[in-house]
Amino acid sequence: MKLIFNSIAKPKVITVLPYHSFSNFLDKLNHTLNYIFGASRNIAIILPLLLLSQFCTPTLPAYAQSPTLSPRQVVEYALTLEKLEADFYQRAISETKGGRLAGVPDMAKSILVSYGEDETQHVTDLSSVLVSMGGSPDSIVLPANPNYSAILGRDPFANPTDLLLAGQYVEDLGVAAYKGQVQNLLAAGESGKVVLAAALAIHSVEARHAAGIRFLRQMLLQADIRPWIRNSNEVIYVENRGDSPIPFSSEAFDGYATQEEVLALVGPILNPSTVSRSDVPMAKPAPVPALW
Repeated sequence: MKLIFNSIAKPKVITVLPYHSFSNFLDKLNHTLNYIFGASRNIAIILPLLLLSQFCTPTLPAYAQSPTLSPRQVVEYALTLEKLEADFYQRAISETKGGRLAGVPDMAKSILVSYGEDETQHVTDLSSVLVSMGGSPDSIVLPANPNYSAILGRDPFANPTDLLLAGQYVEDLGVAAYKGQVQNLLAAGESGKVVLAAALAIHSVEARHAAGIRFLRQMLLQADIRPWIRNSNEVIYVENRGDSPIPFSSEAFDGYATQEEVLALVGPILNPSTVSRSDVPMAKPAPVPALW
């Protein structure tokens, strides 16, 4: 699978003003900014941002995948994943209330509740978007008992170690799935841009969730993990892309997941009769410390 990048935009020509003209420009800009933002606004902070916004033009990667999804199909796809995530947290939270996860620290409980509320809100908002596009959120139905054991090959709600490990994969996959639809939404024109704006707003929250779950594994379970992805063995999607100038295996760049990859991983969860995948590289859980 190849990752195709748009050609680099031609650099803009920068005309250097004489000092006295530039000084007058700064004085006028400072006066305008003070009028708009108040005298406390420091031009030394704002000016570089203004200049960078003029001279830096990022290029967007074209994520090659098929089939091409329409904006409505992207919303249905995203809503399916969000309903699954919301259900995952709901079950986890239920187990913390006198169930198998009752002994988790209060900090972890509050984080699970917070993340669950976020996912529920994502479901609500994406449902509204889908209705505005002529779709029906009710047509996206999860099985009564999703096969979450397909993630690790065992029940992830049986103990905190497996819960957080499964949660890490669920959140990582959600983050990567949103990025995998960027090109489809850009290709759809204005309607796609509207959905893209919503997708990006959700994507950043999912990334924070992924980092938070990793933080819990590191701090509470002493797992050899960091809040960021260090290597491809920490994810269940194909992070490394051939023939790409971007080294997705580097800590400085995060990978994406195509719809095909996501559905291959989510499919066994949504179909309880499907046998759990055995070819997914899974990290070995750390021993449960006394803290739990």
